[in-house]
Amino acid sequence: MRSELTQAERDFLHEVRFAVLGTTNENGSAHLTVMWYVLEGDEIMLNTAAERRKHENLARDPRASLIVPDGYRFVRVEGTVRANDDPAVAQADIRKLAFRYYQSEERVQRSVDATLAKQHRITYRMPVRRVYSSGF
Repeated sequence: MRSELTQAERDFLHEVRFAVLGTTNENGSAHLTVMWYVLEGDEIMLNTAAERRKHENLARDPRASLIVPDGYRFVRVEGTVRANDDPAVAQADIRKLAFRYYQSEERVQRSVDATLAKQHRITYRMPVRRVYSSGF
């Protein structure tokens, strides 16, 4: 395993794909969830609603693993997350993620109005500490 992303892996992660985030449940079992993400420099930015299981898991144990697959090609990164539950930051970050995936300001605004602005959101930043990939 390496500690830095290659340029090919960065290019892959900059493309719009879904990620699967792995955290650890209180009983030690794995908790996996499909996530929006964005690579910002050497960190992965994620955002979730506070009432979700992954938030509980990361509050207890901030270590995480994230895999972004495309068939048999994938990039997996591991790191320790930092949480930011400042409402202004978290809402700005979920809006950024929504635009990345929706590619429509109108659709983003509908989602913000209908759901996202009503939730207590939390942003996580995970510095990339370990990298494993296949197909590059």
